[in-house]
Amino acid sequence: MMQLIPLRSSLVVNNLKKKIKRLFFKDNGSVSIYAIMIILPIFLLNALLIDTLRILSAERQIDSAMETALRSTMSQFSSDLAGVGLFAYGGEDAGADFTTYMNNQFYSSSDLSGTQNLSRPTITNATASFDTSRNLVDYNVFRHQIVESMKYQAPVQMGTDLFELLTNNDISLEDVEKAEELVKNYEEILDLMKKRNAEIDKAIEQLTPYNKLIKADIEAEVIGKKVTSDEEAIPENLETFQQLVFYLDRYQELKEKKESEEELTSDEEQEITNYEDGVKAKPYKSVIDIEMYHTGIPEHLVGSNRDTSNPASGTAKDYNDQINELMGDSESLEELEEFTLNDEFFTTILDNEGQIYEDIRFDKSLEGSPNQDNLGTFSVGQLFLAFYVAIEGGNKELADAIIQSIESKLGNLEKKQVKKIEDEMQKYDKVKKALENVDIKAEEEAADESFGSLWAELNKYNDIKNQISGDNQLYAELDSIVTEYNGVTGQGGDAEEPSRLQFIEDAFTRFKEFVEFMQGFPTSVRNELYINEYIMANYGSKEPYKLASAESYAFSTKKAQYITYGYNIAGMNYFMFLKDIALILFVGNLIGQAVQGGFAGPLGFFKALGTALATTANDLIQLTNTSKLDWNPFSAFGGKAIPMNMSMFLRIIMAMKSTSEPYNNEKIRRLQAVITRETDVRLDTSPSYIEGNVEGRIKLWFIPQLAEVLPGKVEGNYYIFDSRKVYSY
Repeated sequence: MMQLIPLRSSLVVNNLKKKIKRLFFKDNGSVSIYAIMIILPIFLLNALLIDTLRILSAERQIDSAMETALRSTMSQFSSDLAGVGLFAYGGEDAGADFTTYMNNQFYSSSDLSGTQNLSRPTITNATASFDTSRNLVDYNVFRHQIVESMKYQAPVQMGTDLFELLTNNDISLEDVEKAEELVKNYEEILDLMKKRNAEIDKAIEQLTPYNKLIKADIEAEVIGKKVTSDEEAIPENLETFQQLVFYLDRYQELKEKKESEEELTSDEEQEITNYEDGVKAKPYKSVIDIEMYHTGIPEHLVGSNRDTSNPASGTAKDYNDQINELMGDSESLEELEEFTLNDEFFTTILDNEGQIYEDIRFDKSLEGSPNQDNLGTFSVGQLFLAFYVAIEGGNKELADAIIQSIESKLGNLEKKQVKKIEDEMQKYDKVKKALENVDIKAEEEAADESFGSLWAELNKYNDIKNQISGDNQLYAELDSIVTEYNGVTGQGGDAEEPSRLQFIEDAFTRFKEFVEFMQGFPTSVRNELYINEYIMANYGSKEPYKLASAESYAFSTKKAQYITYGYNIAGMNYFMFLKDIALILFVGNLIGQAVQGGFAGPLGFFKALGTALATTANDLIQLTNTSKLDWNPFSAFGGKAIPMNMSMFLRIIMAMKSTSEPYNNEKIRRLQAVITRETDVRLDTSPSYIEGNVEGRIKLWFIPQLAEVLPGKVEGNYYIFDSRKVYSY
């Protein structure tokens, strides 16, 4: 029983094989329809796979050939541009070269006897063309080439000294701004004080005679001294009230005699005329020119509107308000407090001057009838009129009483209004004398002299600029190239001496740019630093640097300065470079004392200012003569001195300017203009970007319709290639 089981299994298997065989094959050996259904798809799939592999192989051959052909074509670069680290096509016919290089890479079977390439494509068309929008004048293309060429060279050129200066310091923009505010406030406040005092002095020139009118002139020239003459005859040129009162009796006597038809002598007739002429003269009108003073005094103090809360521009109160605003609550400006004036100074003077005017003016009409009991109700000006009414009425007692009333009123004005005005004038006089202290004036004159000496060094440019006037034609040529490259042409520049305050403002502006650059260094302007180093490497600044040497200002030695500044006047670029150095040096020399707690008043300020200016002039002379200077602009902040030279200063200034995109684009255009002039190669016709287009085909071995499922195009028995490839330097 156990032996029959395997035998039975064998029989089952054999029967199964026979049934399967009969399913696919007939007894006579012909192919079954089932076999065809399976074999045909396998065949079609194999055919498609083989042609696909041939297509992929051919495509790779075309891509490789295109890359080689493009590189070979672009290997014909401009040697002139290559000499300055730039690359652009310098051949004659890039399209023909590309076609030749492509065709040379696809040989026929006869070229290599006995070889066969089962996937070799046929090239039907090969063309190459340049993208004219991506030539070397394009900002992005130009920058890319320079940055790529300088990314290893630039850090080496810049050296460790610059990195140490820019990174090893604790200075902040806030520190510099505080120092700037203090220095500018000192300079502006002291300047405003001078302007304020000048206007107050003009007012005082009128206040002094104005007060004198009340204190002396009216008493002396209008009222006059009592007449004690024994002579009864009325003299000529009666001028004073006292004279009119004294001779009133004689005049009335002669008038009565005349009215009684008594004959008068010629002398008596003359006496009557003399007296009447004296009455008509009214000399107080010429003596008391009150309107002139009343108009002129406020014009200098606050303006014609007499409004102390809203003074006119350029008046003493306007300058004083600016001073107080600058002073604020700053502790570092406390030393200037003794030179300030408060609003009370102006209001006291104007209020009391106005009261005097109202009491003295004689354009008021005389209301009512003056008598000895009501004279106190009239103003001095009205009493002048009342006096003549009394004289013409022959009332000597009333005329005497009016004189006494006028004298009393003048005395009151002197004790009150005039005294208050003079008290303020005395306060001002102390302020003025303190500000015009001999030592302060000496230090300010020394500071002015130091500033003059510094500018005299810079101004040597004006003495020699005519010696290099030939460069002007060169700058015109560069401007023309920049214009053709759609850039901004250069400016004339200004070599005029600025005011001391303007120099200080310019200096701090430049120094803040320096500090702002350091705070963003190096990532914020890394690429621009590389471009700057490219400029230094190929068109840098060369000796001489001496201030009095014409060659120092020539384009041939200062190409980098032109690219940096862009002025189109001979020598102006080097002059501006020297000026920027002076501005930066000056702030470095001055800033320490400002940060360390102020200047201890005007004397200390002018002393610090003069010292900083003198040191700056010496530093500039040393730097231009030797191109060496141990410089520590941040000594007040714990910085260390580093050895500087003219190239290093130029690097710093170029970097400071390179934080603005518009400036950087203008700088690029000037650099391109210099390159064009130096190499005689037009960058706007110097392509660096080429595009190759190739059309090819490969014959399909099997059923072409199968290849239509692939991406691409099938025409007849051929698969068509349409390839595009680009290459740039």
